[in-house]
Amino acid sequence: MDFLLILLAVFGIILLISLIILCVRLNFTLSKLDSILDNVDNKLNTLNSVFETIDKVSSTMSLVNTRVMSVLTSFFANIFKKFKKEESEEF
Repeated sequence: MDFLLILLAVFGIILLISLIILCVRLNFTLSKLDSILDNVDNKLNTLNSVFETIDKVSSTMSLVNTRVMSVLTSFFANIFKKFKKEESEEF
């Protein structure tokens, strides 16, 4: 009976030591992961200005495109109205 208690105590101590080592290694891994994520976050923050510039240029191009299409549409609409008036006057 004493042999089983000693064996159980030894396995318990081995398990406890293994868990402590596992927790230390997990803490080290999480520390490295935290530093990597901070590095990635800093790099993304430096790119925010580039993305904002691209967004502004895209918005400006969209606005210019809308204005140009509006002017061209009204120009062609006026031309076709004139042709329709001339055709209706001929008949």
